[in-house]
Amino acid sequence: METIVEIGGVPYTFVTEDGATALRLDDKTTASNDTDLGTLNLPEVWLVTRSNGVPLFAVKPDICDKPFRILSAEKLYAEKIQWFEPLAGFYRERLWVNPESNVEGSEVYGAYRQHTWQSIIDFAIVDRPSLVYYKNLPGDWKKQPEGGAKYLLCLVEGDPYWTDGLGQIPFAVDTFRKYWEETHEVDSAIRKTGQTGLDWADGTLGGSDDGSKNVYDNFIIIRACLWTSENFELVLEKRAMSGQRFGIGGATVASTVFKPASNVRLKTSIDAGLLAKYKTWEA
Repeated sequence: METIVEIGGVPYTFVTEDGATALRLDDKTTASNDTDLGTLNLPEVWLVTRSNGVPLFAVKPDICDKPFRILSAEKLYAEKIQWFEPLAGFYRERLWVNPESNVEGSEVYGAYRQHTWQSIIDFAIVDRPSLVYYKNLPGDWKKQPEGGAKYLLCLVEGDPYWTDGLGQIPFAVDTFRKYWEETHEVDSAIRKTGQTGLDWADGTLGGSDDGSKNVYDNFIIIRACLWTSENFELVLEKRAMSGQRFGIGGATVASTVFKPASNVRLKTSIDAGLLAKYKTWEA
């Protein structure tokens, strides 16, 4: 199987045979461990593949990186590389996505759990007890059949994401609503949600990501909080209560009501201004 990958306006042909992929140059194929750029004129690119070698997408290596690689998505994930939050750690610019990613029945299509932003929203707006967002419980989106379904990668309207990153959205929506109802203040609720995300970094209380906290999960949490603040309405109402506990005026009860407006916040990476405002970690 041949796949044409255009990098910097130049088309390159990658050949996949027997579960391995190589770059064809001048009627020869070049494996990823052959990196003599001067001799071979290799593109500066990391081509990410399925475990069977089928190309999925490509990212741009950093200046200190090995300039040319062909590696599996599993290997890229193990190295913590991401391409969707430029200010988060381990970012590499995405250069190319296989156009067959959206073609049902193709090898590329099957590598992803296919989603739309609306399908993620539909899961996230369901009222659930906070406890069910614990690892492996029904709120753990990345494990649920209607969520990530245990896939490593999701494709959302043509854009690839790590499934565990998107899995932060339902948790953040629920947690932000809780804090917004308690504080009646958006900024405070976002920061509290971010801190809760740090406290439950691996899905367990006090869990850790064993590294920098400047990771994509925490950026996706901010995205989800901002989306929630614009797509839910905080409603405050007085409720008459029996007895004298709440006085003559009764109690003020807060709730958040879904008022769909836009999914732009979910699709948009966090800029420097928002990061400075809502960052709850030091490194």
